[in-house]
Amino acid sequence: MASALTASRLRASRVSRLTLRLLHTLNSQGNPAQQGFSLVEMMVVIVIIGILSAVALPQFLGVKDKAKLNTQISEAGSLAKECAAALISDGPYPAAYTLASGKTVTGTAVSGNCSGTTTADPPTANITFTTSAATASGSRCGNTSIAVGKTCVVTVTVPTGAVTYTIP
Repeated sequence: MASALTASRLRASRVSRLTLRLLHTLNSQGNPAQQGFSLVEMMVVIVIIGILSAVALPQFLGVKDKAKLNTQISEAGSLAKECAAALISDGPYPAAYTLASGKTVTGTAVSGNCSGTTTADPPTANITFTTSAATASGSRCGNTSIAVGKTCVVTVTVPTGAVTYTIP
């Protein structure tokens, strides 16, 4: 019985040694799940990310300025159409569009009011709405693209109520 127990232990120790050797061999061959990236691979990824951000960042930053200008053009067009409708229908005329600064909430400068001395009186001169200067290309003033540094002027002609878009 002692020899059977010894033979059984001997077989168990051989199996466990064989298992340990097999595991050691697998680890020394380089299990891909346990390897990291080399320095060269990391540098290539960093360079690619840098190139992509250098190309995309200026495009992204221009979007905010373009959106601000588009908001001003939209507001100027809406206010001009409101004033034109009041002129065509002979009133009532809207009150002043500007704040104490002479500009609207979005920063559009307004020259003149769409009403005379009261909201029952028509304006006596043309009303112009001027946006701030474009800092990014791509916005449109009416049907024309605005170049960088240019403004969009929306004019309501008195007494006809005609609305025109110009780039001075």
